[in-house]
Amino acid sequence: MVDYDGNNATLEMIYDLLKKIGTEHKYISKEDYSVIKSKCNVSSQDQLMDRIFFQLEEIQNQMERLNWLNSHYRILHNFAQICSKTLSEEILFKEAYQMVSQVMPTDSFYIATYNEGDSHIQVPFMIDKGKEYSPVTIELGENHTSQAIMTREIIHHKESRMEEEYDVYLGDEEAGLTNSCLFVPVLIDNQVKGVISAQCYAEFAYRKEHEELLQIIGTQVFSSIDSVRLYERIYKMSLLDDLTGLKNYRAFHEDLLSLISESNHTIQLIMLDSDSLKKVNDHFGHDVGDKYLKVLADGIKSICNKTIEGYRYAGDEFMIIVKSSQEIMPLFEKLKEYYLLHPITIRGEQIFISISTGVSVYPKHGVTVDSLKKSVDTALYSAKKQGGNQIVFSE
Repeated sequence: MVDYDGNNATLEMIYDLLKKIGTEHKYISKEDYSVIKSKCNVSSQDQLMDRIFFQLEEIQNQMERLNWLNSHYRILHNFAQICSKTLSEEILFKEAYQMVSQVMPTDSFYIATYNEGDSHIQVPFMIDKGKEYSPVTIELGENHTSQAIMTREIIHHKESRMEEEYDVYLGDEEAGLTNSCLFVPVLIDNQVKGVISAQCYAEFAYRKEHEELLQIIGTQVFSSIDSVRLYERIYKMSLLDDLTGLKNYRAFHEDLLSLISESNHTIQLIMLDSDSLKKVNDHFGHDVGDKYLKVLADGIKSICNKTIEGYRYAGDEFMIIVKSSQEIMPLFEKLKEYYLLHPITIRGEQIFISISTGVSVYPKHGVTVDSLKKSVDTALYSAKKQGGNQIVFSE
């Protein structure tokens, strides 16, 4: 015989629970459950009711997390806009810290980056109680950051002494250890990119929604980092000459303009032009002509250092910026010696590289990029007019 009264009481109880969650947006406590359950008196259904109550509680918890995240949607949206427009990793890290600090207690914070397969982890940004620490490198091993990377799981730890992980102490002696710590791995395209961590001196400071928030922020940050690094690689490639490996025309103009704008010191500009590339191309072909240019560039590389930078300016014209007042003639002699010792051998015939060279000095011969270029070009033309294989200084 069906117990309609019992079934109705059970349905009434489920209705009351759903109403609290869906309509009244209230939390269901164990006490609420006990009161409702006592009214229906269906002990045979205790196990089923426990399962129903558990599922309803899970639904409620998920709704609470979603509501919490939705309440921070505008902040997350603004942060995403910042990430999409920022081409500086340093700015991204600082903005991430500010973002996290707005929405959850954050006494300490760090971001660690990782390339899969490496034996070490980079920690480019760490901050504790407003004090920013220098970047460090740690070994992949027995620490929370490594565990988060290797397990790909969030680590929610009760306390952490950062010096054990980085030889950097996050949490001063007076304040003690951070008592609530989240270590959230960030995965993009199924690859672990790093870990984002928030920590607090208070106990039980973080909930499930904080973990989810850190995952969202971490994903935005690391996606932007990938974009920044891709942009940097493309930009660097755009400043290099593919054939010779020297910086190109564009890089030359940017570097010289920057030096003139920022420096009151002497800048010397050397312009080189090969004396016989056309003959080599006509007689041996452009493949050999390319080898000729590579050896010419290698000679320039052989004299480059922190104060000397070489560029392929155009065709067989090269520029050298000397950021000092050192003597130029010894450099010219070193170049001639290099080319004498490195001829190109084609079918038993040796091809020696010969260059005409002009030199101008900033600010004596020009105070702008264009005026300095014009001056050094005039000096180079004089060297070629005089038969080549020599150097002429601007007057």
